[in-house]
Amino acid sequence: MTLSANRINMEPFKQEKVHSQMMRAGGKNYFFDVKKAKTGNNYLTVAESYKGKDGASVVNRIMIFKDHLADFQKTLQEVESHL
Repeated sequence: MTLSANRINMEPFKQEKVHSQMMRAGGKNYFFDVKKAKTGNNYLTVAESYKGKDGASVVNRIMIFKDHLADFQKTLQEVESHL
């Protein structure tokens, strides 16, 4: 069974928000949310939201855990020079 990313039930991912910021850029909105996991550890979700060609809302999310953040930042800095 294949599930579309837009149709996945996000209910299990609703966690306590510790901090939230939004950024608008062009036709997209970006959401940066620090949430508290059931284990008590904080993690970051980054979501982009925009209207698709058919007019439907599209939301894509990634989760970045605290122990991966330094490597994530380093890699972003490395690829930035290629933009």
